[in-house]
Amino acid sequence: MSLALFLAFQVAAASAAAPYPSGDVLDAFDAACRNIASIEKVEADLVEQEWVAEIPATDSPLGRLLAVGRAGAAEILNETGDRMSDTRVFTKTVSGESLDIIVSRVESNGTIVNGCRLYDVAETRSIDLAKADKWIGRKADKVIEREEPAVVNWTPGYADGHDSFEIFYVPEGSPVIKLTQFNGIALKADFVGETEQ
Repeated sequence: MSLALFLAFQVAAASAAAPYPSGDVLDAFDAACRNIASIEKVEADLVEQEWVAEIPATDSPLGRLLAVGRAGAAEILNETGDRMSDTRVFTKTVSGESLDIIVSRVESNGTIVNGCRLYDVAETRSIDLAKADKWIGRKADKVIEREEPAVVNWTPGYADGHDSFEIFYVPEGSPVIKLTQFNGIALKADFVGETEQ
C-alpha cells in the first residue's frame, strides 16, 4: 500500500470516528435563533453572521420538507386573517458541517408562532444529549427514544421568551423519513405570541 493511500485511509477513519461537534452547532443555533420573537431580527442576525440565503431544489430533502410544510399549513390556515409568511432558508458551514436554517411565521386566530429550525441533512451522528443538557443549563423535560434519543424537548426554550427548544434525530433508513423527508439532525426554537389588534 502506498503512503498516500495509507494516509487517505487514516484520514477517512479519523473523520468517521470523530464525535459530532455538538457544542459548535448548538452555539451557532443560539446565535442565529435567539431573537426568534422577531423574524426580521433573526434574518438580520443570519446575514450578519454570514449565513447565505438559498432556495433549495424542489427535489432535495429540504425542498420536499418545505413543500410538505406549506401543504400542511394550507390545510389548517383557513380562517380569515390566517396566513403563513414566505419561508426563508439560509445555509452555512460550521465546524465542517453543512447546516441549513429555515425561518417561518404563522398567524392564526390571533396567535403568532415564529419558528427557527436548523437542519444537518444526512448526518449519521447525533447531538450528545449530555452536552445539550449542559448547554441549556437543565435536564430535558421530555425524551422520546428509539435507537437514539429521537426527540428531546425543553419547555420553556433555551432563551427568555422562547416557548420551547427541541432536538430531533432521524437515523438513516428510518421509516420516519416518509414524514420528515430527511434523515439527520434538526433543532427547533419557537416563539408564541399574540397578533397586534
